[in-house]
Amino acid sequence: MFNTLQRGALLARRLLRANVGRLPYPLKLNWSLTYWCQYQCKTCNIWRRRPTDELTTDEILTFIRANPAVSWLDVTGGEIFLRRDITEIFDAIVGTWADLFILHFPTNGFQTRQIVDAAERLARSRVPHVIVTVSVDGNEALNDEVRGIKGGFRRQVETFNALRAIDRIRPVIGMTLSRFNAGRAEETFDALRAECPGLEVGDFHVNFAQVSEHYYGNASDSIAAPRDVAIRDLQWYRSRRARDFSTAGWVEGRFLDGLGRYLESGRTPMRCHSLRSSCFIDPWGVVFPCISYSRPMGRLRDTGMQLAPIWRAEVTTATQREIWNGDCPNCWTACEAYHSILGNLVS
Repeated sequence: MFNTLQRGALLARRLLRANVGRLPYPLKLNWSLTYWCQYQCKTCNIWRRRPTDELTTDEILTFIRANPAVSWLDVTGGEIFLRRDITEIFDAIVGTWADLFILHFPTNGFQTRQIVDAAERLARSRVPHVIVTVSVDGNEALNDEVRGIKGGFRRQVETFNALRAIDRIRPVIGMTLSRFNAGRAEETFDALRAECPGLEVGDFHVNFAQVSEHYYGNASDSIAAPRDVAIRDLQWYRSRRARDFSTAGWVEGRFLDGLGRYLESGRTPMRCHSLRSSCFIDPWGVVFPCISYSRPMGRLRDTGMQLAPIWRAEVTTATQREIWNGDCPNCWTACEAYHSILGNLVS
């Protein structure tokens, strides 16, 4: 309990400081460990990359040792469980980052045994909040069509149900609305509830498909859901959510409010904290503002895996000011929205 309170208090102090100025070091990292993925999703071209020369195990471990002051971590891919060293990486993160309060990672859910083994191991760590998002794009037929792999839905459901049985792990199902599945959020939830007894709307997260040249590789693709259809899905989702007066429930409510405004305007609904309190790191160690803004700030391989020289560079601080003023691609996705909400409490 003391460990949780101590880490939570530190995160709260950093968030409060982010309300009044740029942090000397990011409190949150969005870190992609690999672009390998066995799925072939229509909304994302990461799986087409077949990457080489991604950061080695030794480079990743060096980064973890050299950059310990992280309170909030999103680990993503590709599919991170295609890295054979993922257990070693997670062990190093939870064993080294003594300030870590929130650890989140998404997964396509296909490698059930590896995912569950990793979650059980993380549940024994001292990280207070471990959240796992299993991505689902529709009922069985629609999901497997959109995600390009037969049998995917059954594996995703199996993984989610297995994660629900692990104490201290918070699993959620994430549905990203695109032109391929817009209008089918309620149908998807009903299909999942039939497979996952006791599933609540609070276990089901709705997001909106984004485009990115450097991350998804889909900048030239037409993936956006029709706005009016996506808004109807959002209205259904919000009408079904139970009232939640916790901090997490309040933040989720603000996220959904912002998503509605974003769908209406195409503009980020509040000042973004990208490069103010967070950044994105790709599998080669290139630092970007976020998953949407394809503007590299520097390479960790050029700084001995130290993030501080890149974070404090003039180009980074100048880019942060541009983002703060809305001069960026504009997006509203959970990886940037949640800490932006908490970093705009006084604005």
